[in-house]
Amino acid sequence: MMYQVLDKDTIEMGIIPYLPKNDRGPASRAATVEIVNCILYKLKTGMQWHLLPVDSLFTGRALHFKTVFGHYRKWCKKGAWKDCWVKLLSRHRSKIDLSSGDFDGSHTTAIRGGRRSGLPGKKEEK
Repeated sequence: MMYQVLDKDTIEMGIIPYLPKNDRGPASRAATVEIVNCILYKLKTGMQWHLLPVDSLFTGRALHFKTVFGHYRKWCKKGAWKDCWVKLLSRHRSKIDLSSGDFDGSHTTAIRGGRRSGLPGKKEEK
């Protein structure tokens, strides 16, 4: 059984066009759709890379988790995930309801001072 985070068409149409192609070296043994699905599964579940159920995430011969991480890191360094995210947000801007967005600044330091929280062990920002 293969786990699906997004369907194949969504990955092919919405994510893969923003991922850079291999400049050199051999082509991957697995389809890019399955590699992206594996990365999305890891990001969605929050599990550690070495715990990925790669045998269940690939239809053919499974890639090693280090190979999947290598693709993820390569695409991160090239800014592909950010580019994809920005393009998807701009394409679907009319469907986003920002009136219910919640932002939490409880872990943000107050650079120019601010009230002391009164909690023991907390330092004031100078």
